[in-house]
Amino acid sequence: MIKHAAHLLCWLRRIPALLISAVYLIASAGLVAVPASAQAGPSVSGSPANSVAKPYGNGWTCDKGFRETGGACAKVTVPANAHLTGGNYGAGWECNYGFDRTGDVCAAVKIPANGFLDGSGTRWDCERGFVREGQQCAAIKVPANGYLTNSSYGTGWACERGFRAEGKTCLKIVLPANAYLTDSASGTGWACVRGFAAKGAACAKISVPKSAHLTTSGDGWQCNRPYRQVGGACVAP
Repeated sequence: MIKHAAHLLCWLRRIPALLISAVYLIASAGLVAVPASAQAGPSVSGSPANSVAKPYGNGWTCDKGFRETGGACAKVTVPANAHLTGGNYGAGWECNYGFDRTGDVCAAVKIPANGFLDGSGTRWDCERGFVREGQQCAAIKVPANGYLTNSSYGTGWACERGFRAEGKTCLKIVLPANAYLTDSASGTGWACVRGFAAKGAACAKISVPKSAHLTTSGDGWQCNRPYRQVGGACVAP
């Protein structure tokens, strides 16, 4: 009795394997339809080839190296000196550092003598001591009493302290009495000391009326509280 039960148990354990083999044989003979998800082409969700379903919600995105075109995922053609961006829209590629896009190709950036490629990798700038003129880097001509600046635009130079730019030269600043040099690159290059105000090319002393005081800037006056200004005097309220 025990031996018969053991044979029965062994036979029951083989049933799943036998069923799987039978299904495989029937499918191979074309008697059972293969699920649509196992067939080539678009999936049940309607996503095209070379795409993957979005991890949330509906829809799909193209695989890397493909981009959406008319509801399908077309292979991105990457030109020489370019690389894939991984984006699903747009061109899908961008030029390598040192190359700039011209139509559907990547052309090398032409750097003139005394120039260098900037951080963008698509533009260039001039070395210190040179200024951009069209597509070239021209040497900066620094006048007497001038010095180079770090700018590659404009003149590329500035005047030493005590001088001011006039055309392509640096003129000495003539300081009037009661004045001092400023750091401004424009204007006269000087300012009057406190208590004096610029009058043409001179510094005139400020006349402070009774019951008044110099302003914070020192180039004018105002009435003490509670006096008010009337003409050139301060009157009581």
